[in-house]
Amino acid sequence: MSTTKSNRPTERNIAKWISSRARRMGFRGHDIEDVQQQIMLVLMDFQLDAEKANGASSQTAITSVIDRQLRFMRRTRLRYSDRVSGSENLPSDVVDGSYGVDSAKQVNMSEDLAMARSQLSPLAQSICDALSDGQSINEIARTMGLSWHTIHKHVDAIRECFASFGLSDMAT
Repeated sequence: MSTTKSNRPTERNIAKWISSRARRMGFRGHDIEDVQQQIMLVLMDFQLDAEKANGASSQTAITSVIDRQLRFMRRTRLRYSDRVSGSENLPSDVVDGSYGVDSAKQVNMSEDLAMARSQLSPLAQSICDALSDGQSINEIARTMGLSWHTIHKHVDAIRECFASFGLSDMAT
C-alpha cells in the first residue's frame, strides 16, 4: 500500500481498503459508496496517538477504525431491520401512535422495566445502560476496565432479572 510522507495511506488507497473490508463484512455493492463516505469522515478526524498506540502502525490503527465503524454500521442496520420487522406484528394503534388498550400495556411494560432495573446492582445498571446505548460486550468491558467474561455474567444476570418480571423479550 502506497503511503504519503507522513506514513499515512492515500485517500484512494483508503477508499479501496474500506471497500475491501466492507465486502468481507457482507456489505453489498450499492452500500459501499455510502460506507466509504461515512468512514472517510471519521478517518479525517482520526489522529494516531503514538503514546496510546502501543507500537501499532498507522495502517493497523486505520484498519481498526475502519473495522469498528463497519461493525457499528452493520449492528445499526440489523437493529433497524429488527425494529421494522417487529413493527409489522404490532397492533396498529402502537405503530401509528394512537393510544388505546395496547398503550396501557406499554405503560405497564415501562413500569415493569423500571422495577426490574431497580433490582439490578449499580454495576449491572451501568452495563444495562451501555447495552441500551448500543455498545457491545467487548466495548463495555474495555470502557469499564473489566473482562468480557465479567460483563457477560452480568448480562446473564440482567436477562434473568428481566425474565423474572416477564420481560424476556427485552432481555435479548
